[in-house]
Amino acid sequence: MTDANEARFLVSDQPEKSLVLGKGIENIPSLMSAIAVRSKIGQAMWLSSICVALALITLGIFAQTFAFKFLNFDDDLFISRNPRLTEGLSAKGLAWAFTANLIQDDANAEYWEPLTLVSRLADVQFSGLNAGAHHRTNVLLHLAAGLVLFGALRALLRSDLRSGLIAALFLIHPLHVEPVVWLSARKDILNGLFFFGTIWAYAHYATRPSRRRFALVCLVFLFANMAKPMAVSLPFVLLLLDFWPLRRLGWPLLDRAALRLFIEKVPLILIAAVVAILAVIDQHRHGAIGDNELYPLSVRLGSAAIGYCAYLVQTFVPTNLAVIYPHPGTGLSWSLAATSAACLLLISGLCILNAKRRPWLLVGWLWFVVVLLPVSGIVQIGEMARADRYTYVSLVGIFLLCVEQVSEWLIHPMVHRARWPATSFAAFISLTLGMLALVSWEQTKTWSDSISVFRHALAVTSDNYIAEANLGSALFDAGRKEEGLAHYYEAIRLHAPALEHHRQTALEAERRHQLPTAIQHYSKVLTLVPWDADVHQRLGSVLLQNGEYAKALVQYNEALRYDRSAIPPRLGVARVLIAQQRFAEARGLLTAVLRLDAKNEEAVALLRTVP
Repeated sequence: MTDANEARFLVSDQPEKSLVLGKGIENIPSLMSAIAVRSKIGQAMWLSSICVALALITLGIFAQTFAFKFLNFDDDLFISRNPRLTEGLSAKGLAWAFTANLIQDDANAEYWEPLTLVSRLADVQFSGLNAGAHHRTNVLLHLAAGLVLFGALRALLRSDLRSGLIAALFLIHPLHVEPVVWLSARKDILNGLFFFGTIWAYAHYATRPSRRRFALVCLVFLFANMAKPMAVSLPFVLLLLDFWPLRRLGWPLLDRAALRLFIEKVPLILIAAVVAILAVIDQHRHGAIGDNELYPLSVRLGSAAIGYCAYLVQTFVPTNLAVIYPHPGTGLSWSLAATSAACLLLISGLCILNAKRRPWLLVGWLWFVVVLLPVSGIVQIGEMARADRYTYVSLVGIFLLCVEQVSEWLIHPMVHRARWPATSFAAFISLTLGMLALVSWEQTKTWSDSISVFRHALAVTSDNYIAEANLGSALFDAGRKEEGLAHYYEAIRLHAPALEHHRQTALEAERRHQLPTAIQHYSKVLTLVPWDADVHQRLGSVLLQNGEYAKALVQYNEALRYDRSAIPPRLGVARVLIAQQRFAEARGLLTAVLRLDAKNEEAVALLRTVP
C-alpha cells in the first residue's frame, strides 16, 4: 500500500464536499490547501502511531531486563570490574575511550570502539555500576536502532506499512535478544544504529547528490565503525540499494553506471579498509584469531556454510538459541557442510535468475550474505561456531526479502479481487509477530543471571566447554562450590585436546623465542585452568623476556598463589626486580630463596649480579 493510499483512509472527504457545495468552485484553492494540511496531520498521526506501537512491543519484551544482573562472561571484564570506567565522562575517561586499542593496547576494550566505550562511561557517570540502568540503556538504544531503520526504509521503499513491519521484525526477533540483553554486546546495537543511519543518509543523498550530503553519509558510516568494526560491508550494501530500490543501477550490474557508483563509494571503502585492518591487528594481538591447526581453512569454510544455514533455519524456527555455540573444529560434519553449501548455492542461483523481475530477492539475500561475511568464521574469531548477535544487522536483508515478496503476492490480480486473502494476511502477520514476541520474552528470561544463561546453553547445545566453565564459575561464586567444580572439571575434560595443543604450541614457541605466540597460547591454557602454577611461571618468564615486567610479576605472583613453596617463580620475581634496578628488594628476595634452598645455583648466580 502506498503512502498516498494509506493517507486516504485517515482523512474523511465529507467536510470538503460540503465546502464545495456551499461556497462554489471559486474556493477550490483553499479547499486543496485544507486537504493538504489535514493530510499532513493525518500522516503525522499515522507515523506516530507506528512508532508508539514499535516502542510498546519492544519495551513489553525487554523491560524485564531492568532487573537483570551483570554476567560473568565479558560483562565483568568490560564493565563491572573495568577500572577505566570509574573515570566517567572526564577528560581522562574520554581520552581512554578514543585511544584504547588504537595507540595503546588495553584488555578492557575489545577493539577500537570509542563510541561504545563512551556510552559505558556515561552509564557509570550517571548510574554507577547499577546493572539495571545499563540494561535500560541497551533497550533504549535497541529501540532507537529500530526507529532509525524504520525511517531509512521509508526513505527507500516509500511505504509506511512495509517499513513498519520490517522494523517490528527487527525489534522483536528472538535472534536479536542476545545483543539487547547481553551488556557486553552493546557495540552491536550501536553499530546497527549508525549502520541504519548511514543508509537513511544515503537515501537522502541519492535523491539529490551533493558533497555535503555525501559527507554526512561518510560521517555516520565512520560512527558505525567507531561503535564496532562490523560496518565494513556497508559500502557494498549501498551498491545493492543502488540497484533496488533506488534504481540508480541497472541489470546486469556491469556497466559504466556500476563503475561510477563504485568509484563514488571509494571514500567509504577506504574507511572500511582501515577499520578492518585495525580490528584484525587488535584481535591477533589479543590472541582471538583462531589457530590454523585447530581450525584449518577447509574446516572454517565448512563451518561458515553450516552457520549461514543455521541462521536461516533459526530465522523461521527460532529454537535452541544459546549464548555460545561451540565450534566442532576438525570434528565438523562434512556431509552437513556439503548440504549447507549446496543450499546456499541454490538460493543464490534462484535470486540471480529472478534479479530483473524481483530485484528485492537478490538485494535482500546479498545483504544477508555480505553483512555476515566478516563474522562467518572464514576468519575464525574465538572458539565459537556462530553467534546470534551477528544477525543484528544482517537479518534485515531476509526481513526485506520476505516482506517485499509477500507484498507482490498480495497485489496479484487474483488475490486482489478476493478480499479474504488480505484479511488472512493481516491475521497471519499478527499471529507471527505475537509468536515471535512470546518466544523473545521467554528467551530474554534465560539471561537474568550467569547461572540461568549458561544452564540454558547446556540444555540446548552439546559438548559446550565454555558454558560448562562459566556455569561452574557462577555456581562457585554463589557458594555452590562442589556443583561448580563438577562443571569446571567437565569443561576441562571436553577441552583437554585443545588445552594440550595450546600447551605444546606455547612450549615450542618459547623454545624458538617466538614470544608473542607463546604468550597467546599460555594465556589460552590459563583461561580454563587458572590454577596451573607451572603455566603461570612459564608465562611470567616469557613476559619477562618480552620486556613486560609488570605483567610478568602478576604471573609469578599467581604461580606462588597456587604453589606457595615453589622456587622458580621467586627467582622470576628477582629477575624482574633486577631488570627494574630495584636491587635492594632483589637481594632480600634472593637471600630468602637461599634460606629455602642453600644450594640453588641460579639464586647464587643472580645474587652475584646485584650491585
